[in-house]
Amino acid sequence: MTPEFWTCEQYDRESQRLYEEGDYTAALELLKEGLALYPASPELAVSIGYTRLAREEFAWARRSFQAALQLEPDHEEALAGMGEVHLKLGERGRAFLLFERVLDLGFGSDPDLMLCIGRILFREALYERAERFFRLATIADRKSTDAALELACTLYRRGDLDGSLRWARRSMMLDPIHHEARVFTAGLLYERGDFSEALEVLEAVPVENLWDPVAAWRMVELLRRVRGLDAEATTIRPYMERLDLLTAEPTAEERILAEIEMRGAETGQGSDRGQLDLFGWIPPPTGDGEHRVRVPDGRVFEGDWATIVRAMRDGSANPTATLDEFMREEARRLHDLTGGMISWENARSFITESARLGALRIER
Repeated sequence: MTPEFWTCEQYDRESQRLYEEGDYTAALELLKEGLALYPASPELAVSIGYTRLAREEFAWARRSFQAALQLEPDHEEALAGMGEVHLKLGERGRAFLLFERVLDLGFGSDPDLMLCIGRILFREALYERAERFFRLATIADRKSTDAALELACTLYRRGDLDGSLRWARRSMMLDPIHHEARVFTAGLLYERGDFSEALEVLEAVPVENLWDPVAAWRMVELLRRVRGLDAEATTIRPYMERLDLLTAEPTAEERILAEIEMRGAETGQGSDRGQLDLFGWIPPPTGDGEHRVRVPDGRVFEGDWATIVRAMRDGSANPTATLDEFMREEARRLHDLTGGMISWENARSFITESARLGALRIER
């Protein structure tokens, strides 16, 4: 069936597929087309809002969620999305009220929605509030591996290693082949010094599913520590090859593309700078000046702190992540690697604290 005969639900479903593939531009265009045909659909307006959020177009996202709430004032996903917009714009009180409204409407029994709100709060480092929603998700669906794992990660961020390990083990029990749960559980066991159990847990993850170089390196270390294998042992070789692949320097073509993307970020090309004009507010200059940062593979990034982090994200293995997601995951990786904690609440502290740990060098 061609788009001209699509229902509202088909537009939403196809745009979701594009969204999950990271093609936010195509998803947004399809949603706009669908909304033009079905202007009374709050679902399409909500989907546009979340796509705008993924593109970091917060003011446009707010307008879309407002439109959805005008059509359906108690639309739970619109309330959650509007809450995220408020958090992004520093309006925490308004965000918390919206999340409470979702609970007042009785949606605490919706595990997917509780996970959604929990993740929104986690990305903003609001771990105590995130924990509440993840616990509600585990109650709403006691067989949810994702809910158990998200709660484990949150408890770890709050410094509760024992609680984190308990829920990580539960997530692994619920789905023994959930690779992310195994990698996280093994990391906790490694941190506690339970090396034999950490090896047992991590060894069940196929080498091709190890996407974190720290996890690959830990497998090498654990095989040598626990089993006394030589570095050239046949069992170790696949993990060394995987580690080489994950830490390989970018090719000349990849460097050129990263440089082009960085220049685009510096000049503002490709971004909708006019989005905040909708509300008569333009963010003031940061005043932090121009900086120059060099990362271990030799790449150099220049601009203000936010521009540098954006360029680092664009050149990473997950360029479709939001800046908060990128900084959070990098902070977690550096903690696993060095044991040091860094803040990811803003670009400046993320970069300066990464430099303190030796993960990069600030040249200006």
